[in-house]
Amino acid sequence: MGYIGENPTFSFRAGGCEVRPGATLGAAGAANFGRVLAGQFRRISVGCAGFSNTHLLYALCSGIAEGGQDVYVCENTDMPSFRFALKPLGADCGIYVASNVKMAVFRGNGFTMGAAEMTALMNGKPAHAAKKCGKMSTISSFRDIYVNNLADSLKDSFKPVQAGVSCGDQAVRSLWGEFFTGGDDLVFQVSDSGSRVNAYSALHGFISHERLIMAYSRLLSLSGEVMYLPEGLHYAADELAPGQKAPRFDIFGDIPEEAVRQRALADPLFMCVQLTADMQRFNAILRDLPQAATIRREVVVGSAGKVPCGEEFRTQTGRIRLTRSGRDRITLAAQSFSAETASELCAEWTEKIRRMFP
Repeated sequence: MGYIGENPTFSFRAGGCEVRPGATLGAAGAANFGRVLAGQFRRISVGCAGFSNTHLLYALCSGIAEGGQDVYVCENTDMPSFRFALKPLGADCGIYVASNVKMAVFRGNGFTMGAAEMTALMNGKPAHAAKKCGKMSTISSFRDIYVNNLADSLKDSFKPVQAGVSCGDQAVRSLWGEFFTGGDDLVFQVSDSGSRVNAYSALHGFISHERLIMAYSRLLSLSGEVMYLPEGLHYAADELAPGQKAPRFDIFGDIPEEAVRQRALADPLFMCVQLTADMQRFNAILRDLPQAATIRREVVVGSAGKVPCGEEFRTQTGRIRLTRSGRDRITLAAQSFSAETASELCAEWTEKIRRMFP
């Protein structure tokens, strides 16, 4: 997620915010942020993991309602179910309190909030108290509805797949357990509250999140559909649909309706369920994918604001992309067709950036 900036309480990134080091977020601060949200959105859904942060959850909601906007409150929910529920609820915005220092911010279509909206929140002023407070409605978890929706998305009758799931979030691990019954030949490594997944296969070795997206793009191409891909995904993905170059878009900008419909980029569990519905086909797709490697490294620089972030640089052996990841940090991503070459590019450009922006 690209770094945007800071205000006295939060550091903002496209897709979320976290409490600045040394700052604290109490009920008053959460309520104030709720009033800022009320100035930007009409209907908001708010959820949290477990019950340890319900005081922040309800403080946030009280600020939203005080600003005159309606808010749905969902305690003790996992992030994938929460994201899925945004569209059925008609929410313009979703706030997921992942911990007492970190919040994820979503659009109503389930994608993470873009740079423009997060910048507006960072600089936004709290809404004045409305003459009529908004409604605060408590809702139950959408987990069962989400699980049934995923099962119904399979063309054939649903059968759990023998694959292991490794995840530090117990609720997310339990959710994935509805579709994957355990095993050592294929293990999914789920992180970021269910928003990212890598895998390890006894047959194919390590399978990155990026490579899983490429596999899903290839799966769609087999049915004659071209997947919309995010900018920054490895350039090897451009030719996965024979004879057609995959369209690219800024995942933190405007989201094409086709990308929303294809769903996989905003719902990693959906993507993995579809990929593994036919394991023989999944293994064949992985064997046919071009070799591709991306190596990332954070670089501390003295003038991060001057670094040409968001641009892509092409070399004879690969490509380089730079993104802002902190007030004085950038993330350098080196892409090539082998891990060794990508590592060499990453080291070379790390030193180049340090010399140019000491």
